[in-house]
Amino acid sequence: MGCREAVICADTTVLIDEFRAKGDLAAAVNRSLLRHGAEELVVPFATAGEFLDGASSVSEERCQEALSLLRRRRVIPSGLDVAEHYGRIAAALRKAKKLAGRSENDIWIAATARSLGARLLTRNAQDFRGIDGLEVLSYGR
Repeated sequence: MGCREAVICADTTVLIDEFRAKGDLAAAVNRSLLRHGAEELVVPFATAGEFLDGASSVSEERCQEALSLLRRRRVIPSGLDVAEHYGRIAAALRKAKKLAGRSENDIWIAATARSLGARLLTRNAQDFRGIDGLEVLSYGR
């Protein structure tokens, strides 16, 4: 799957911060989203799952609110192309002895972004260090 236009993949921190900001345009996440407003923001399946896991752990009401936010976004499913990138990223990190302690979800998120030729937006850029071919955009709190 190639990138036809400028695409940004959202890490889970983007959804968490967007949810917490409740529309406050001064919030760092919303300033970043506005700065990249001409680009399509997509949500990898692993981001959506991780976000819903956290929301569901709080309450059914919070889960429904999280689903409402996700329904306003384009959630990207996984496929063989994403799986190939996941396998290559994990193998490269293992070979470099940088796999231990990594979140599998973060690798799936990175694999989705890489498979789309997209940049990744996150508050936790350090979680994606050492992944070749991945451009990370970071924002503060």
